[in-house]
Amino acid sequence: MRLIGRIAETLRLIACLVLVAVSVHVVTVLTVPFLSRADAYSLVSRLGPELQVSVLDPRNRLLDAMEDPDISASVCSFDLASGPVKLTLPVSADGFASIALHQEGGGAFFALSNSAAEKGRIEVVALTPGQAVDRAAEDDEENPSGEVRAISSRTRGFAVFRSLALLPSQRQAAAALVTGARCAHVE
Repeated sequence: MRLIGRIAETLRLIACLVLVAVSVHVVTVLTVPFLSRADAYSLVSRLGPELQVSVLDPRNRLLDAMEDPDISASVCSFDLASGPVKLTLPVSADGFASIALHQEGGGAFFALSNSAAEKGRIEVVALTPGQAVDRAAEDDEENPSGEVRAISSRTRGFAVFRSLALLPSQRQAAAALVTGARCAHVE
């Protein structure tokens, strides 16, 4: 009988230790993003003022430690509290280009590639849910705007513009495309 009591007490102790360890782990994982000053949004916002496109140095590896040298990239931060933001990236007839939108605190909320390009460019309007309702109300049912809208649950975020050079000789052309990216508030 004493042996069963000791085994039960040992199992209770192990269960308590596991519960404490899991609790500490969960709390740590949930608080790290709030305590970290090195999240992607903070890094991008330090590169320049809001809506300014900053071309990334391929040797710097700011956002991606395994960045491909054949991919040129630029970024811009935005704040949707000041209104919707139109993001534009020129594209070439061949190759790959994309715009990825990320929210402050982590998480991509939208991405678009050159397969959706029209008139030689990718365009997307980032907005909050309230701004999306307002813009939808302004749309003409007979002649809709046709703009691509990306709805963010947070007001601050950043865009990453990427262009792939299919051959090493095309790296300058890919860099020129991301240099031509634009971020601007929509009227």
